[in-house]
Amino acid sequence: MATRALVVELGFGGLTIEAIAHRAGVSRATVYRRWPNLDALLAHVLRVVVREIPVPDRGHVRDDLIEILGDQLRFIQREAGKLYPSLAVQAKADPDARRALSELIQYRQVAVSAVLKRGIERREIRDDVDLELAFFLVWGPVYYRHLFAFACEAPIDREFIPRLVDNVLLAIGT
Repeated sequence: MATRALVVELGFGGLTIEAIAHRAGVSRATVYRRWPNLDALLAHVLRVVVREIPVPDRGHVRDDLIEILGDQLRFIQREAGKLYPSLAVQAKADPDARRALSELIQYRQVAVSAVLKRGIERREIRDDVDLELAFFLVWGPVYYRHLFAFACEAPIDREFIPRLVDNVLLAIGT
C-alpha cells in the first residue's frame, strides 16, 4: 500500500494526502472518497498491521513463548517496520490510532497470557504470578529491543528471544 511505503520513507510526520495519492497513482479526490482525512487513513493502515496472534502449544511454556515472541519480532521487523516507533505518537493525538494501539497490545497480551495460564496449570509457572506484569516482562523487552535495533541500526541476535524467555522464567517459573 502506498501509505505504508511512505510511512517507511517519511514517517507519519511527512505524510500528506497529496503524496499518498501521487504514490498510489490516483487523484486526491479518490483518496478522500475512501477516507475523510489523513488521520482516518492512518488509522486504517495501523489496523491492517494489527492481527490476532495464534497461541502455540508445543508442550512447554518456554517453547511457546519463544515461538510467540519470535513470530512477533519477525512480524515487527518485516511488516510493521517504522510504523511501530510512530504509533504511540500518533495514538496520543488520534482516537482511532489509540484504539488500534490498544487492540495491538490486547492481541499480544491475550496470546502471552494464554501461554502463561497454561504454564500455571502445568506447574511450570508459579500460581502467584501477576499475569499482567508477566506479560510486560515478556513483551516489553522485545518491543524495546526492536526500537533499539531500529534506532541504532543494530541487528537483533538470534539468541535474544531464548535468552529473554529463560531469564523471565527464572523469575516466574517454579
